[in-house]
Amino acid sequence: MKNYFDSINRIFNSYNSGKKISFCNYSNFTMLLLRIFFENNFIENYFLLIINKKKFIIVFIKNIYYLKYFSKPSRKIFLKNKNINSLLLNISLGIINTNLGLLTFKECKQIGISGFIIMIIL
Repeated sequence: MKNYFDSINRIFNSYNSGKKISFCNYSNFTMLLLRIFFENNFIENYFLLIINKKKFIIVFIKNIYYLKYFSKPSRKIFLKNKNINSLLLNISLGIINTNLGLLTFKECKQIGISGFIIMIIL
């Protein structure tokens, strides 16, 4: 769990310092988050790089203006489906960890399931 916090913070800090490329450590969870970022146009692309049997991810960043973590390993915040309102659906990308995997607020509202909020990105 700690690995994806580090990777996403590296991407966010790279963008804030004016860099368009970030270099992160590999984890399956980070790859799932990057897939969601790519589908919602927050990053341009990402590639897996293997050097001496160690995996890294190269991320080309488009725009990430604001990032807020909600659930952490020590504090998990559960969001019910009926509490996802239209304001959250329209202005931000929220990522929820459900029993079906990582989903956005819109996907959770369509399917009708709940889960733990991981982060919100603007």
